[in-house]
Amino acid sequence: MKFTNVAGEYFHFLALDTNGDVWGWGNNLSGQLGDSSISYHTVPVRIHGFENVKLIDAGYDHSTVVKQDGTVWVMGSGQDDSQPRQMSGISDVIDIADSAYYTLALRKDGTVWGWGRNKVGQLGNGQSGDDEALPVQVQSLSNVTAISASFDESLAVTSDGNVWRWGGVIKCSGRTCKKEIVNSPVQFKGLSNVKSLSSDIALLQDGTVVKWGINYQGNIGTGETEYSYFPNPIPLPSLTDIVQVSKTRAVTKDGQVWSWGPNEYGQVGDGTTEPRPRPIKLSTINNVAEIASGEEVTVALTRDGQIYEWGNNNNGQISRDPAQIMPPTVVSMTQQVVTYALPIPWHPNDWTFAWTYLDDKGLAVKDSQIYFRVKPFSEGLAAVHRASNDLWSFITTSGEPAFPGSYRVIRDFHQGRAAVKDDKGWQFINTKGEYISQARYPNVNDFASGLAPVLVGKKWGYINLSGQMSITPQFSLAQPFVNSLAAVQMNGKWGYIDSKGKMVIKAIYSSAGSFTGSAAAVKQNGKWGYISKTGAWLIKPQYEDAKGFSTTPLAPVKIKGKWGYINLQGKPIISPQYDDAAPFQEGLASVKKNGLWAIIDSKGNKLTSFEFVEVRPYNNKLAWAVTKTDNGYIDAAGKWYYKAKIVKLP
Repeated sequence: MKFTNVAGEYFHFLALDTNGDVWGWGNNLSGQLGDSSISYHTVPVRIHGFENVKLIDAGYDHSTVVKQDGTVWVMGSGQDDSQPRQMSGISDVIDIADSAYYTLALRKDGTVWGWGRNKVGQLGNGQSGDDEALPVQVQSLSNVTAISASFDESLAVTSDGNVWRWGGVIKCSGRTCKKEIVNSPVQFKGLSNVKSLSSDIALLQDGTVVKWGINYQGNIGTGETEYSYFPNPIPLPSLTDIVQVSKTRAVTKDGQVWSWGPNEYGQVGDGTTEPRPRPIKLSTINNVAEIASGEEVTVALTRDGQIYEWGNNNNGQISRDPAQIMPPTVVSMTQQVVTYALPIPWHPNDWTFAWTYLDDKGLAVKDSQIYFRVKPFSEGLAAVHRASNDLWSFITTSGEPAFPGSYRVIRDFHQGRAAVKDDKGWQFINTKGEYISQARYPNVNDFASGLAPVLVGKKWGYINLSGQMSITPQFSLAQPFVNSLAAVQMNGKWGYIDSKGKMVIKAIYSSAGSFTGSAAAVKQNGKWGYISKTGAWLIKPQYEDAKGFSTTPLAPVKIKGKWGYINLQGKPIISPQYDDAAPFQEGLASVKKNGLWAIIDSKGNKLTSFEFVEVRPYNNKLAWAVTKTDNGYIDAAGKWYYKAKIVKLP
């Protein structure tokens, strides 16, 4: 793929290829990448909906493109499912400039038009305060050759090389500066012979550069490090033969890049995180055609059509390498293959606590999504609670949205079906996100054996995979099928039904568990025992409490206030000695003493000390574990596979 143009000044970028197609990557919370999702894209994705594009630009939460025919198309700000839509009321556009929340357009007749936010008069139509949904003409401005839009100040270059400014203009008296509202263009005194502009920087017609504005971490470029405002353009003598500028970056006619200013994420590109108060020439990239400076990431286009980027990689914007500082790196056009594996807590900064996943290499997946909570993958899909909309949705193993759709509450996929809840109740969807029926229920459980328990009125029944009622609602309570049988309650007693709804084990028990193995724990006359799938007693009632058998033919039972383990013949294998005990999973189980848990094997050997506040069952030889200070995953030997400090939020 070869590209001819790049754009972006905030947290997402656009690139135009030689076919006139537009690609985008980065932040997409407002749909500014035009793909109907709110997912961050770590690699460029082609934006469908238009072609034959000649100009691109990217604001804070929106993007703008101009086709060869001069029509303008916009994306983002959360409107119209983020699909590209044509901006009416403007044509014959030859240049475009996106600010944070508004857009300027230069027509071939030399006039400038704008739309969007106009709080401080940045649209230049003589007014301020009200936003403009449709383009309005900037007053008293003609013969314009170039335009620029900073956060809330607009600038234009006229054919005589002079600069005009309007919007939130900072004016100074001595060392006192304040922002004033300027509703229509006024000439920028002290700035002439200008060829083009970027934020607080101008490229002059002789190839030199002048800079003005706030000096934050040396971005004024003169060596000055004190935080202050410089209202008058200052020459940067080291910059000559410049052909393009972008914030604190400059490209020379021979393809070299000069860079300076804030560098906490390595965005200067010199391999350090030290602020650079003077321009330095980058030695790690050349043959550059143009550059786009985002807030924390820099993107460069080379003359052979390749895209490079460097800067903040905290969230995997550049690569899956965890390092923040990246040298100029080629932007990959292919999604890296990742098998998400384990949900983990992730604390990206001081103000939010989120979750993500460990990949198949044991590294934290960085996809720049903030999830309040995540669930393990089930049948290739995982449920995630997005911070962007406070709703749940599903992602694939590559981290992309599985399908459009967000829900208040969701359950995992089982047999290609998942229960999802909105304000009107529960429904089931398939792996395409399609509802299997229009019926809603006040409560549901998961599918197994092709059936799922659903609550209709005050009774439970079972529906099939097509959403049709298969077993008439008649039970007070109902559990999912396990090993072809389901425990149900009728008239206050528990029994078991088969997949046709026939009561195969009479409802005579006061409590009942599932057939997780060849036996199920049931309670009768105040004592627990175990029955077979025929209803015959395998181990007669004799325990104070009991839990199910699993793949390891041992089950936890409570005797004289303590928990131990028995085999299928009822023989004690691990003597009662614990305050609580969990069923075995993959040959290992957690047991509790004095308020803390430890791990034992099937012979009762202790693999860890009693140090865990919580331990969940093993799955794929790993178990989620929590101590008083840490949480993460332990392996089959009880050693930490992944460990993170427990973060206490303020």
